[in-house]
Amino acid sequence: MKEIQRVAVLGSGVMGAAIAAHLANCGIPSIMLDIVPRDLSDGDKTKPAKRNSIAENAKQALLKAKPSPLYKKSNMDMIEVGNFEDDMARIKDCDWIIEVVVELLDIKKKVFAQVAQHRTPGTIVSSNTSGIPIGAMAEAMDEEMRVHFLGTHFFNPPRYLKLLELIPTPATKPEVIQHIAAFGENILGKGIVYAKDTPNFIGNRILTFGMQYTLHSMKEADMSIEEVDAVTGPAIGHASSATFRTADIVGMDTFVKVVANVYNGCPNDERHSLMKGPEWVEQMVAKGYLGAKSGSGFFKKTDKRDEKGKPVILTLDPETLEYREPIKPRFECTGAIRNAETIQEKLKIMHNSDDKGARFVFQSFVNLAQYAGNRIPEISDDIVNIDNAVKWGFAWETGIFETWDILGFEDICKRMDALGLELPPIAKALRENGGGSFYKLENGVEMYFDLATKGYKPVNVNPNQLTLATIKTQPNRIVKKNDAVDLIDLGDGILCAAFHTKMNAIDAEMITMLHTAVDLLDANQFRGLVLGNQEAHFCAGANLFLVLGEIMQGNWDHVAQAVDGLQGVNMRMKYCSKPVVAAPHHYTFGGGVELCQHADACVIAGETYAGLVEVGVGVIPAGGGTKELLVRALEYLPENVEGGDAFPYVRRAFENIATAKVSTSGAEFIELGYLRTRDIVLANFDHQIKKAKDVCLGLSIAGYRPPLPPRLVALGEPARAAFRTAVWGMQQAGWASEHDVFIAGKVAHILTGGDRLPGTPVTEQDILDLEREAFVSLCGTEKTQQRIQNMLTTGKPLRN
Repeated sequence: MKEIQRVAVLGSGVMGAAIAAHLANCGIPSIMLDIVPRDLSDGDKTKPAKRNSIAENAKQALLKAKPSPLYKKSNMDMIEVGNFEDDMARIKDCDWIIEVVVELLDIKKKVFAQVAQHRTPGTIVSSNTSGIPIGAMAEAMDEEMRVHFLGTHFFNPPRYLKLLELIPTPATKPEVIQHIAAFGENILGKGIVYAKDTPNFIGNRILTFGMQYTLHSMKEADMSIEEVDAVTGPAIGHASSATFRTADIVGMDTFVKVVANVYNGCPNDERHSLMKGPEWVEQMVAKGYLGAKSGSGFFKKTDKRDEKGKPVILTLDPETLEYREPIKPRFECTGAIRNAETIQEKLKIMHNSDDKGARFVFQSFVNLAQYAGNRIPEISDDIVNIDNAVKWGFAWETGIFETWDILGFEDICKRMDALGLELPPIAKALRENGGGSFYKLENGVEMYFDLATKGYKPVNVNPNQLTLATIKTQPNRIVKKNDAVDLIDLGDGILCAAFHTKMNAIDAEMITMLHTAVDLLDANQFRGLVLGNQEAHFCAGANLFLVLGEIMQGNWDHVAQAVDGLQGVNMRMKYCSKPVVAAPHHYTFGGGVELCQHADACVIAGETYAGLVEVGVGVIPAGGGTKELLVRALEYLPENVEGGDAFPYVRRAFENIATAKVSTSGAEFIELGYLRTRDIVLANFDHQIKKAKDVCLGLSIAGYRPPLPPRLVALGEPARAAFRTAVWGMQQAGWASEHDVFIAGKVAHILTGGDRLPGTPVTEQDILDLEREAFVSLCGTEKTQQRIQNMLTTGKPLRN
């Protein structure tokens, strides 16, 4: 099959434009086409800009969309636009053609007829439909096009939701499916699920039932809308939008159509009657209560503010279809999970407690589990695809059958028996074969129970994926460990330091184990080190609770020693005899950024939100972060040119620190200057550890040598004066408080080399000393202490 280097996106609606944006995020250029506006004047009909305006407007709208579909704004340049009438011939140069037009079969067929006239034979063609049968679209295609055609169902928004369902027809060539799967997973960062050509495929079929069961059962369970959301969101490892806020985001008009797909297309579904109504939902849609798009759905935002200044959001009363004041749900189960440290503990509390909320959660789960089990082999041949569909499509932490295992396979079976719920065939088969769980580890390999063979099969794993939890079960892979870090042998001589504190905050034990890792490298026991983990976040920075404790006791020497500790291990990693590669992802703040900055290379997850945010808690980056931004700024000056103006580059470093700039993606992490342009951004988080290992091994094979110390010079008082002027302007405009100005002065003092004269050479240690001095002195101020306390109690920065 041809390598996919250019893609045609046919349709520039919300999904079409978002797919083009994500292709651009992953380095794939595209041409996005749409119709010519119908209301053009005679004069405008000859103007290409006017004829392309629908696609062009959709492209420009990407810049305003929230959350952003783009890793960085400049990715827009990779999207060309055109229209179906003038530019369809340009698809001949594309290696994949994705149709994303309105969900009407006759219109889709017309588009495919046009595609047939221009596509190059062998080019893959797909539809992004969420419900129209793939086979029905393929009927009119010639044989050559039909064998290269399949469904590719992206979930919205495609940048953020990992799921990509592939739906082949009986005619689709196996190599076409394999090629798109490999491209989707390795390039676009998608999780691939193989679905059958049935109504709503896998993800939406399962979610349809779950939502319909909730709507029909909540009245009998005496559950309000707020109460349902309180127990069906993060409390059970689901998205924070839970049930009804998710429905408002999707739009009830859209949801009703999705439900109708099942009602009309699956007459033999054992829960067919549930796929209609309830009556109050139909009345709600008739009234135009469609959700966020109409301004009111299950919730309605008002102009009123509560005592905390937040907008008052009213809730729909299903009995009256009138909006009422919100109520605060209170359940023993949701209170109990506050002390739960793992999703397994949460799930057991939420399904086994005896209050109204937990009973509703359990009833919902067993009905959903029964329904999902009954869909094998109708919508999928195995449990893995179903579990992955709900995890990747709806941001659930655990799949349905994974949850069943966590709660205890036999315990759930017995409780279903007691309720009179018939077990699905796969559960009966597992029980009859003496299996105790749907999944199990066997010799370090994850296995799943297969209904067709009534035995266990290995879960397919992409060779680009390394799972640390699985590796740790293998003999002799944990080299050393403490309460903060596991040192794991990844194979091929590469060691991994995997953090596992709360939010992976940095503490003394983490620093101790990182020193141990460098010792092992310097002793030639390993060829390189990866700083990486597969927790929710890479590293949220220093452990503020410990810092505040030392401050409250006046242990200033301990505060200084803590700074020295992080600076010391970072410098050891930077100048280690072996390569160090960092793998940041998701939240990477403060000290987490500093760890990355002292590595030789970074493999960055596309979804990385990173920055030196210390000013938010009243301090400055003191683990070498201020120093490393200065180093990167001065790298822009040619080494053989004297008298270059460094100020514009150092100014960016100052702005990043003083305003606590946080990247909205891995690509922006680089663009802001925190990391280097040679660092790698990877769309698939699951492949990050393997890629980081490969980069580290490659550096070793290439004959790695530690870097030379950078050439640094002081900018002195003239640059400091310019920074002071800029901050004064921010203060006058009301954007900076007096304490912000004080902190910014400390940052400027460090970046300009302290009290040294302009042009005076400085060393890295000189800058580190200035960092430590500023950090400790700021910790002694009342307003910094207030900021730290506020962050610990509210999780939000205080600008005092």
